[in-house]
Amino acid sequence: MKKINYKKVKGYIEGYYGKLLSWKERNEVLDVLAKNNMNFYFYCPKEDINHRLKWRLKYKNKWLSDFKKFIKYAEKKHIQIIVGISPGLDFDFKSYSMGKKKDIKLLIQKFEIFLSCSVKHIAILFDDIPNDFNLRVKNEAEGEIHAKIINEIQSALKTSVFSVPRIYSDELVSENKKYLDDFFKIINKSVQVFFTGKYIVSKNFNSSQKILLQKIKENKIVNWDNFYANDYCPNKLFIGPWKNQNLIDKSMINGTGMIETDKLIIEIVNKTAFKNNNSLWKNILLKNNVPSIFFTICEYFMSPSFTFENKIKQFKHSKETYEALDFLLWRWKTKISREWYPYLLRFKHDLQILDKRLSFNRILKTQTQPTQHVLKHRRD
Repeated sequence: MKKINYKKVKGYIEGYYGKLLSWKERNEVLDVLAKNNMNFYFYCPKEDINHRLKWRLKYKNKWLSDFKKFIKYAEKKHIQIIVGISPGLDFDFKSYSMGKKKDIKLLIQKFEIFLSCSVKHIAILFDDIPNDFNLRVKNEAEGEIHAKIINEIQSALKTSVFSVPRIYSDELVSENKKYLDDFFKIINKSVQVFFTGKYIVSKNFNSSQKILLQKIKENKIVNWDNFYANDYCPNKLFIGPWKNQNLIDKSMINGTGMIETDKLIIEIVNKTAFKNNNSLWKNILLKNNVPSIFFTICEYFMSPSFTFENKIKQFKHSKETYEALDFLLWRWKTKISREWYPYLLRFKHDLQILDKRLSFNRILKTQTQPTQHVLKHRRD
C-alpha cells in the first residue's frame, strides 16, 4: 500500500442523525471545501440504511451511478472522499471471535465495490452502539476485536483506512476503561483514528488519556468535531466562531445537514481558525446575507451548552431582542433564513414563556404531548 501523508485531514463529515443530503447538495459542499482550502469529505450518514442499520444490503445501481459521479466531481475539486460503513449494531462478534468470517467477508465485498468506484479511503465505524459486547462475546477484549476487524479489512484491501472506535471520547471511557489501550495495542500503525476529545461535544480538542496524547504525537488522530452538530438538540442552532485551537489541520466538522448552514459553517471554520476575531466572523455572516440585526441576538446562537460548564449565563434581553426576532422571522427571506426559521421561532417562544407573555393554552400548543401533560398536571 502506498504511504499516504496524513498531515492535513480537514473537511466535512456527513455523519449526523436525521438528515441526508442530496447528491446536488454534496457537490455544493465539495465546492465550498475547495474554496476554503479543505481536502476531505467523509461520507458516513446515519440515515443511509446501507451504511449502518442494514449495512449488509448492497447499494443499488442507481445509487452507485450517482456515487461515481460524486467521486469524479470530488477529484475535479481535489477533495478526497472517505466512505464509511458502521456494522457494529449487529456484527456477529461472537462468530468472528471463533474464527468464522461471514460478516468480515461481507464488509470486504462492500468496500471492494467502493474501491472500484475510485474511492481511495475507507472507514470502519463502531460509534454509538450498545455497551453490550461482554454479553455477546465471552473472554475477549472489545477493543482488541474491533481493532482486529479493522486490520483484517486493511490487510485484504491494501488501502487507506480510517476508524471510529466505540470509545471515541474521554467522556465514554468509564464504559470500558481498558478499551482504548486494547484498541491501540492491536490497530495497524497506518490507520487514522477519529476521536472527539475530552467530551463528545468539545469546545477545544484535548484529552486526558495518555494513549491518545501519544497517538496525537504520532499523527494518528483526527478530530471529529461536533461543535456545530445539533442532531442531539434539534431545537438549537450554533453558528458562532470556531473555538478549537488544537489539531487545526487534523479536524473534520460534523455538520447539521442543512446545506446553506453547513456551507456557511465551513467558511467560518476556515476563516476563524487561530483567530478569535468576532468582527471577522460577523463579516462572514454579512457576506452570506445574514442581516446585521442578527447580531442583536447572536449570543444565544454562538456555541453549545457544554456539560462541563456548571454555570448558566444570566439571561439578559430587551425590547430590541424581540424586534430583531420579528425582523428575522417575518421580513428576512433567503435560503438560509428558511433553515433558521424553526430555531428563531422556538427561541422567541421560550423568551415569551420566560417573560410570561404567552397564555397557558398557547404554551401548551407549542409543546409535545409529554410536556403538555407535565405542565397541565403541575398547574392542576
